[in-house]
Amino acid sequence: MGSAFSYYMKRSGTFFRDTLLFPGLLVLLIPASASAQRVPIVQTTTNQSIAFARYIAWLHAPDPFTESGPVALAIMGSLPGLNKQGGLLAIREVGESERSQYGIIGLQGDSIVLERVIAPYLEAERKSEDQPLSSVLITPLNYKFRYAGAVETGDRTAYIFRITPKKDRAGLIRGELWIDSVTGAPVLVTGHLVKTPSTSSGGIDIVREITFVDGHPFGRTTHMSIETRPVGLAQLTIIESPLRRDPASTDGSVATPNLSGVMEGPTSNSKRRP
Repeated sequence: MGSAFSYYMKRSGTFFRDTLLFPGLLVLLIPASASAQRVPIVQTTTNQSIAFARYIAWLHAPDPFTESGPVALAIMGSLPGLNKQGGLLAIREVGESERSQYGIIGLQGDSIVLERVIAPYLEAERKSEDQPLSSVLITPLNYKFRYAGAVETGDRTAYIFRITPKKDRAGLIRGELWIDSVTGAPVLVTGHLVKTPSTSSGGIDIVREITFVDGHPFGRTTHMSIETRPVGLAQLTIIESPLRRDPASTDGSVATPNLSGVMEGPTSNSKRRP
């Protein structure tokens, strides 16, 4: 395994917080309560405006994937042009320094993917923790919203808003936001970056979906497709699932998640709409 990836692995058994390929991109897609702006999208009382108000409230609530305890995490990467794949399993927690720390459960696959795709992804997120969230969140402060219709997602309704950045700033995307009518959760975010980082030779496409069980967030899956230098197309899939503390534990530990199945098979670069 290359020296760069080995360096990350020697950092006291922890990894940097999960992110996209450059600073600020993951926080773009992860609502944060401290920085959200309470700005209504419309003045009339319509179903979509009520859903949008619930979305703003969701931004102010503790994020179940970052602020509500440990999270089981799987990161999978691939380089289709080289027919190479790799990934890791971990438990993510916020340490005393208020930065995310990773307990690695397992590594799998080709070292070039771990070094050229996953390690830079994690390093970029370490840097992104120093950036203000308010500059990249999907709120009316940073985006123009245009209502585009409703869609059924299983037994629920989601309202679709086209999102366009007010400024072409790093970390912002042009695409769609799907808002759950009941919870206000951003059940789907899809689009492409308006500015491409220097590490990419082409566009970066993103699709993120939140799934629910019994009305509670159960999992969040993010797919990315990135044109990189010098290895060509890179694909990343990040799967997050909040963990509850083991009630039978006397030391507050959590049970090791069974995520081994997600490491099997090729990584996809897209996620179909629900």
